[in-house]
Amino acid sequence: MAELNVTPLLDLAFVLLIIFIITTPLLESNIPMQLPVGSDHKNQPPDPKSIRTVSIDKSGQVYLESKRIELPVLEAELVAFRRNTPDAAVVVRADKSLRYQQVVDVMDVLERAQISRLHLENVAP
Repeated sequence: MAELNVTPLLDLAFVLLIIFIITTPLLESNIPMQLPVGSDHKNQPPDPKSIRTVSIDKSGQVYLESKRIELPVLEAELVAFRRNTPDAAVVVRADKSLRYQQVVDVMDVLERAQISRLHLENVAP
């Protein structure tokens, strides 16, 4: 007999294929949800004069543009800015080593100032 019998090898391959076909749908965790869809008017870039930058350094100090500022003063500044600029936008730049809570505190200030146009900037090292 000069031929190699591959029948057991094919049987094993088919059994493994059937196992993968059956178990793959069970491994996927599909959470039913409807994702929000953005509107077309937000695709327009904002006026550069209506943008302010809030930065948070690695020690947790907050800066508006390049001026160090405390959170209550930041809120007052942003409320006044929002009052004078209806389409106000804010770019938030935060150091990657910050605690998440420090960024959330700044985002709370933005919410209280009713600034809804927000960009979280990813700063490469």
